[in-house]
Amino acid sequence: MILTVALIAAVGVEAQNSPVGIVSVQDSVKSIQIGAISSVAPDGGRGLQFSGVSNVAAHTFNGLQFSSVSNITRGMNRGLQLSGILNVSEAMMGGWQLGAANYTDSLNGAQIGLLNIARKRPKGWQIGLINLSYDSLGHKIGLVNVNPLTTIDVMAYGGTLSKGNIAVRYRNRSTYNIIGVGTHYMGLDSKFSGALFYRLGQYVQLSPKWSLSGDVGFYHVETFEKNSSGKPERLYSLQARINADYQVSQKLGVFASVGWGLTRYYDRNETYQNRPLLELGITYRRQRNQYNTWKQTLKEKPRSFEMTDDMMALPIKKRYWLAAAEVTAINAGVHLFDRFVINSDFAQTTLRTLKRNFTDGMVWDNDFFITNMFAHPYHGNLYFNSARTHGLSFWESAPYALGGSLMWEFLGETEPPAINDLIATSMGGIAIGEITHRLSQTFLDDRTSGFRRFLREAGAAIVNPIQGLHRIISGEAWRVRKDHYLHHNPQENPIDVSLSLGWRYLADNGALFRGIHAPYINLTLMYGTSVDGERHSKPYDFFDVEANVAFGGGQPAVNTLNIVGRLWSTPILDKKDMAGEFGIYQHFNYYDAKPIKDASDLTPYRISEAAGIGPGFILSLPEIGALSRLEQRIFLSAILLGGTKSDYYNVIERDYNMGSGFSIKSKTQLDFGRFGRMVLNAKYFRLYTWKGYEDKDLHAYADGTKDLHYLNVQGDRSNAMLMVVNPVMEIRLSPRWAATVSGAYYLRLTFYKYYDNVKANTFETKIGLTCKL
Repeated sequence: MILTVALIAAVGVEAQNSPVGIVSVQDSVKSIQIGAISSVAPDGGRGLQFSGVSNVAAHTFNGLQFSSVSNITRGMNRGLQLSGILNVSEAMMGGWQLGAANYTDSLNGAQIGLLNIARKRPKGWQIGLINLSYDSLGHKIGLVNVNPLTTIDVMAYGGTLSKGNIAVRYRNRSTYNIIGVGTHYMGLDSKFSGALFYRLGQYVQLSPKWSLSGDVGFYHVETFEKNSSGKPERLYSLQARINADYQVSQKLGVFASVGWGLTRYYDRNETYQNRPLLELGITYRRQRNQYNTWKQTLKEKPRSFEMTDDMMALPIKKRYWLAAAEVTAINAGVHLFDRFVINSDFAQTTLRTLKRNFTDGMVWDNDFFITNMFAHPYHGNLYFNSARTHGLSFWESAPYALGGSLMWEFLGETEPPAINDLIATSMGGIAIGEITHRLSQTFLDDRTSGFRRFLREAGAAIVNPIQGLHRIISGEAWRVRKDHYLHHNPQENPIDVSLSLGWRYLADNGALFRGIHAPYINLTLMYGTSVDGERHSKPYDFFDVEANVAFGGGQPAVNTLNIVGRLWSTPILDKKDMAGEFGIYQHFNYYDAKPIKDASDLTPYRISEAAGIGPGFILSLPEIGALSRLEQRIFLSAILLGGTKSDYYNVIERDYNMGSGFSIKSKTQLDFGRFGRMVLNAKYFRLYTWKGYEDKDLHAYADGTKDLHYLNVQGDRSNAMLMVVNPVMEIRLSPRWAATVSGAYYLRLTFYKYYDNVKANTFETKIGLTCKL
């Protein structure tokens, strides 16, 4: 209790009238409000809101909002929103918005950014890369300008310069823009080359089916050749075209283009080639209900839930000793398999090796990244669920994850017990264990039978194998009950699950065309309600999960797993225009990638937060205008164990540094009802590797005099700054289906004590189809 009061006081929420704090909460800003992480003003105000991550005002705020990630206000009659990524004004924006992405319901001022969205623009200006509005008034200056009168065509065509092309054309009253990509610019018999292009033109509608147009365009060309006078690495091309279009049907069309292309070197004033071009292709017109589609962004009809037996299943009798015996059996089974089936060296334990494990102390081991930061936490979930399945609560089950890990580290292998394994297996095992425990129970329904029952039991067993084994042994897997049955009640614990399938591009060292293309599956899941007062008080009554599985391209199958689970919370804001909670949250984050084949040796990203815990704030604003939901989450966590790529350390199976530190995370979600939603995730990790090898006799380890398993270092003495920015846009196609476009930017800055510092950055993009389950 004392710790809770201290945390609340530290962040400035005790009196809800603190102008300065780690998280500053002030009822109404009168002059200035400063928050190291976030500033919150439930009643708005005027003056200056400044924060390191996010500013939120639930009423009209006039003045300056300045943050690195996001600014959110109910409305702004005059003033400026300035952020590194996102600005949101739910109602009127009479001032200026400057950020990478800007949104407002009604714009009387100006938006300047890469993406600008305004529902109404009676007098405002939009200046940016892409400008999107819900009406055709106002002023736009941008590469792509979209309003309800804009016609959107998807184009596929071949030509004499770039041989295969995919593009999107945006036609307004008399002008159009085209953005696209092309392949094999240097010829079909050459190594792969690609082009990214933008075209701007004017068209004339000759008849309902025929149109004539002309445009000029800029092409950036990547040849992937080593730079030489004959084959430069990069080129640019200036091209002009005359186009004839014929609309075959309401959706399909064909076109032909003739023109001229001038291709030149970037690094000198010379022409690479100068020749005519010819192109033929087809178009697919996206049909739009021009005036109603965007105006119907109203909140969706609530789902109707089936009322079920409120008694649900009878509580399971707690069996502490059986849970301990099962943890022991898991370790014994894995050890025997490793020892006698696959004959692993580390499993050939003797009394001598066991004694050495207790006398020589613990070390930082040198296993693969996926082993230490993913496989061990998953194994810890088996220990945890052995206790959960025997009726123990969350807190009662947690020691079993720790105990199972201790048992394995000291008794299960010949290698010295590892500090990092103990932390990752226990803390990561608790996080993965509780979500698999709860998710597996959402599958189960003891009233059903037959093949439907089999599918439910199989799904639950895949998610939680320990529970599945228990239900098979006890016969609960096929026992049909009419009362006191096990069944998930979505009214008590709602669950929102989306599954996406699509195509992924992962860039090598930030290169536009040098990377891998591969399919992916993405799962996003929210269990419970993020802001619900004190209705739920148990750990993990609310949690968020995102998992990404990649196929092919030489990349790890599981490349992303993010978990945040609420351990405890209390309401801090309960007003008509804003609800908010402060809580303690557990975090697990895992990002993994391998160097791109036949490219540079750079690892695109490798980040782990295997054990993290800390305070967090979740703020929810009501429906207004086109927004059916707006939520801002801010988390600060202490990283007890994390990992990131090392540029110098490479011992046995480890090429990464381990350490501890902290993380700051922000998630902003805007739901536009039936139209779709936009999510912005921003994460900052700081990892410190404290224990290096500068005081070790490395020659003795190199010549085999000493066993490398006892090197006992975290890696290179360093501290690493890691950042992930991940915007996601979903456009609803139906109540259950949506088109999804997302991107991620990864930045790593590692400051080494004894080596040169290293900066690495790259990006990935995804496009796919999402199904809401």
